[in-house]
Order: sequence, then structure tokens, then C-alpha cells
Amino acid sequence: MSVLSYAQARAVTSFSRSSVVLGAGASAALLGVVAVYHPKYAFAALIAAALVALAFWRLAASVVIFTAITLPQNLPGFLGVSTVAKPLGLVIVAAWIAKVVARRGSTRLLARDSPALFWCVVAFVVLAAASALWAPSLHEVRYQLLRLVPDAFLSLVVYTAVSTYVAFRNVVWAYLVATAVSGGYSIGVGGYGSQGRLYGLSDPNIFAALLSPAIIVALFLVLTPRARRVRIAAAVVIAVDVVALVLTQSRGGIVGLGIGLVAAVVLAGAARPRLLAAVFIVFAVGLVYYFEYAPAHLKVGGSLSSQSSGRSDEWKIAVRMFADHPLKGVGLGNYVVVEPSYATRSFNLNFVHLIVNQPLVAHNSYLEIAAELGIVGIVLFVTILGLAAVRARSALAALTRAGDALEFYARGLLAGVIGMFGAYIFLSDEYQKQLWLLLGLLATLPTITAIRAGRETL
Repeated sequence: MSVLSYAQARAVTSFSRSSVVLGAGASAALLGVVAVYHPKYAFAALIAAALVALAFWRLAASVVIFTAITLPQNLPGFLGVSTVAKPLGLVIVAAWIAKVVARRGSTRLLARDSPALFWCVVAFVVLAAASALWAPSLHEVRYQLLRLVPDAFLSLVVYTAVSTYVAFRNVVWAYLVATAVSGGYSIGVGGYGSQGRLYGLSDPNIFAALLSPAIIVALFLVLTPRARRVRIAAAVVIAVDVVALVLTQSRGGIVGLGIGLVAAVVLAGAARPRLLAAVFIVFAVGLVYYFEYAPAHLKVGGSLSSQSSGRSDEWKIAVRMFADHPLKGVGLGNYVVVEPSYATRSFNLNFVHLIVNQPLVAHNSYLEIAAELGIVGIVLFVTILGLAAVRARSALAALTRAGDALEFYARGLLAGVIGMFGAYIFLSDEYQKQLWLLLGLLATLPTITAIRAGRETL
């Protein structure tokens, strides 16, 4: 480097530092003025600036915070976090894009490590957007796209950010704490609907489905060798979340938990004897509750869908809608738009007034996607779920051989998410951000395993 170029570089560096100092000083002065007249806005600006700085400095830590606040954000009056979660999500995506551009060759990318899963996600989003070309309501397509696109980005961000054991553990614990806070807060303030069901979120069935993975992960942490404080914290999560799940009175949530527990026994590895004993106890307590204390509407004869506020009708309509539009579907989010036209079709409906006057979702994520996006859409969605689960399953053997501390976090999370997949048979919530966050966690497990085994370095 010549003397001139060296001097120029020093000058540029000095100018950059001076700009940063001047910018920071001006911002501090402005913040001080705002604090005098509007302390609330000044505090909010300070928090926002801290979150932005954290996202660009420590992406994994931002994901932990996002996970912790994004579930309780729907609780009424909960510290106003509903005003923080969405902007933080946008900042995290921006920080991820900046990281990918700045460290193009060294950043963990789902597109590079699992191209099949990545392109399935891309194809699903593209198909959903393309359905605007034939959907009756563009408004519904736009609304659901504003949910789906950030969800898809979230799974990609999580894959990149959570590439170490510490980051994975912290995000999992953030999810556990978020469910316990949501459940405990709802129970404490009496967040019940007209039917006496606990509304931890906007819907008791959705809330119950989100509790299942936390319960199963915490169960693994209680039953496997851990520090005492970890087992105590996990036991608290189980106690709060199980009570909250029961109070939701959600049959779909209970079925999802049952499926997750069965999957847990299959995936338990060395913990199987203890887990099997715990599962038998859970089922015994569940049977006592069902026959002695459960509300009457939970005790129905026949199928689980009968007499369930029109769920069986919704399933019939979704199947018929898919049969009528098998290739393209009726368009993203347009199930509720087209649904009333099926009230006059030649098949029996038990709750016609709901279909006509108050159109509901299909109460089945898989049938709803099939009806809205056709055979290609449902195949892509199921493939995304399957590939994420298969990637997680492939990491378990290596974790077991290494005696890795990550092993039972991974086993519990995989079993819990499988339970969530089961719960989605009874509710339409395929664009819930927690689902896509958990899919990103499952997908990153082989990468973390390889790093922990020393075959790769960050």
C-alpha cells in the first residue's frame, strides 16, 4: 500500500468514526429533548434502538427475544408487546439479509444445506401468491400472504441464526417460557370465553396446539439427567401448560398432545422406560378427568368432529371444494369466501346457519390448504413438514452416539412438533408463526450436530 493510499484510508476511517460519534451525540440530544416532553415515546425509541442494534449485532439473541414475546403478545394488556413483536420481526429479517449479503460464503443458509426443503418453501409461497390470479377475493389473498411471507422468512432466519447448541437451547427455552407465561397469565386474570374455555390467545384450540410441544420438551428435560434448576423449571412449565391445556377444553389440543406423547415414546431413546411410565400416568389421569370431571361437550359419541360447532360440516365442504377445484384450488384465504355457496349443495349439513351467516375456516389445516391451493399446494405443505421432521430425525443417531446434551432437546422438540401436526387436523392455523419457527429449529438440527461433532466450524 502506498503512503498516499494509506493516508487516504486513515482519513476515511477517521471520518467514519467522527460521523458515528456525531450521529450518536445528536441522537442522544434528540432523545433527551423528547424525554422531557414525552417520556413514554423516548422510552419506546430507546427500546427500539436497542432491539435494532441487537438484531444486527447478535441475530440469535434477537430470535430468542422474538420467540419469548411473540406468543404472549396476544394477551390483553400484556406489557404492550404487541407493538414490539411485528417491528422486531421486520428488523430481524433485515438483519438476516444484511448478514447474508456481508458474509455470503460463510453464512448458514437453508438453500445451500437443504435445497429440497428451501425450494418447497419457495414454491409454496409462489403458488399462494399466484392464486390471486383466480381467487374470487384478492383481499383475502393479500391478507394471508402478509402472514405467510413473514413466516417463510422466519424459518430461513431461524435456520441461519440458530446454528449452535447454546442458541438452540435458548430459543427452545424462550418458547417454553412464553407458553408458561401465556398460560399462567390467562389463568390468573380469568381469560375465559362464553363457554368457560381458556382463551390464552385469540382461540383456545390454537393455544392448546401451541402448548403441546412445550409440554413434551419439558417432559424430556424433567426425565433426563439435567441440573436440578433445569428440572425444576421444566416441571413448572409442565404444571402450568397442562392446566392451561385442560382449561382450553380443546379436543384437538388433547389429541395433539396424545399423538405427541406416542411419538415421544417412539423417539425417546435411552429415556424410553422413564418416559413410558410418565405417559401411562398421564393417560391414567386423563381418563379419570374425562370420565369424572370433563365438560359435557367433550364427551361426544361417534367421531371427534360430531356436534363440534359445525366442524364436520366444514370438513365436508372442504372435501367437496377440493373435489371441485383439485388442481388450482379456490385461492389462498378464499375458503371462507366460497364456503356459503355450498350451503345449497346436495349433501347434509348440520349447521347451515353458520355456513351462510358466519362462514368459518375449515378447522383442518390440511383440508383448507387442499381446498384453497389444490393438490400441488397440499403436497408442498406436507412435504415441508415431512422434510423438516426427517432432517431432525437424521440428527438423533449422531447425537446419541456422542452423548450430546442436545439429544433430548431434539427428541422432545421433534415429538412435540409431530403432536402439533396432529392437532392441525382439528384447526386451521397453517400460517401461525410459531409453527414456522419450530420448523426452522427442526431443520437446523443436523447442522448443529455436525458443528458439535467437529466436522464443521462456524
